[in-house]
Amino acid sequence: MSAVTAREHHWDSLRAFLMLLGIPYHAAMIYHSRVLWDVQSPEKSELLTLVSGVLVSFRMPAFFIVAGYFAAMMLEKRAPSDWLRGRLIRLGVPFATGLVLLAPVQFALIDLNLAVMGAIPVADALDAAARDVAHPGFSWVMHLWFLPALLIYSTLLVGGQTLLKGPALDRLFEKLRLSSISAPRTVLLILALSIGAWDVIIFLSRQAMLGADGALAYLLAHGIDPYLRYLPLFLTGILFRSLPEVRNALVWRKGWQIPVLALIAAVASSLLRGREGEALVILYETMDGVASILMSVTVIGVAERFWNRPDPHVDRIVDASFSIYLLHHPAVIGFATLFLLTDWSPLAEFALICLLAFALSYAAHRLIRHSALALFLFNGVPIGRKARDDASPQGRITTLH
Repeated sequence: MSAVTAREHHWDSLRAFLMLLGIPYHAAMIYHSRVLWDVQSPEKSELLTLVSGVLVSFRMPAFFIVAGYFAAMMLEKRAPSDWLRGRLIRLGVPFATGLVLLAPVQFALIDLNLAVMGAIPVADALDAAARDVAHPGFSWVMHLWFLPALLIYSTLLVGGQTLLKGPALDRLFEKLRLSSISAPRTVLLILALSIGAWDVIIFLSRQAMLGADGALAYLLAHGIDPYLRYLPLFLTGILFRSLPEVRNALVWRKGWQIPVLALIAAVASSLLRGREGEALVILYETMDGVASILMSVTVIGVAERFWNRPDPHVDRIVDASFSIYLLHHPAVIGFATLFLLTDWSPLAEFALICLLAFALSYAAHRLIRHSALALFLFNGVPIGRKARDDASPQGRITTLH
């Protein structure tokens, strides 16, 4: 187990930062020239297409590495059954709240967006909105998908703790530790290529399920991706916590080679994203997997260098980041619909959507913090347990936990 005892502020800050990146990512997807998103502007931007592709190459992979790290850390302090029950509340309640309160609003806005674009009459858009709101389905998950994914991974982790203990695993960990110390670049390359191969397997498996008949095959296709895609990243985070020597060897500390290679891989995956043809898609999946690891170890290293200290201003954003992520999605869709009425440039609209979505979501979070019921519904903070205020000591509970 990990010997880390001091508080590592950068992990909290990095997790919040990755969640906040959801705003520019989703805003950029409005103007993507190759990949369709929930709402689309008739104006496209190759720059924003590139930006969204770079962001998606590492945002969720790094997030799941951080999530795995925190999961392993919490299991050092709490009984597995108690921790898992806490996960069910902290993740399950906001997930249910999002499905009930946010998903209907988002689908209504998407239908309204089609009317504003002139794709369908307003009356048809209102009928479609009423129909969508009255018929919940699998698609309601939308940006909330990572919450059940974390619940699945957490359950697997607790179950695996009992099944995977033994001398064989200890020997494997020791071999990995020694290899990382003696040949860190080789281990990092093998890890990156392994994730790339995993992504290809996920893609091919999903395609096979989509090509099969029946509802079960359809459900399996949507279970494989994204719910299995990020499992190796979550396990990587657990490994980083359990073996500090491996983390110290693989996470970027200095030098230009790893950041440059990471950026090249991220840009390459962005340029390949949305291209037609199975060969190009397989190449994209491979490059995206490589970029996910190289970019993740780079941003973790950057966070460790610059964010590993207490800062009340950063703490305020960390505290708000979970609420902001939940609420920004309908805000982005709504503002994108409004900007269909303008003829401004995509970059100007993108900047304003990011700013307005952040401001609205953050303001909503400040209101949520004043209600125990709202904190429970949107952040999973049990009623009767107060979230840490901005000026309070870090030892108390936060909304991002």
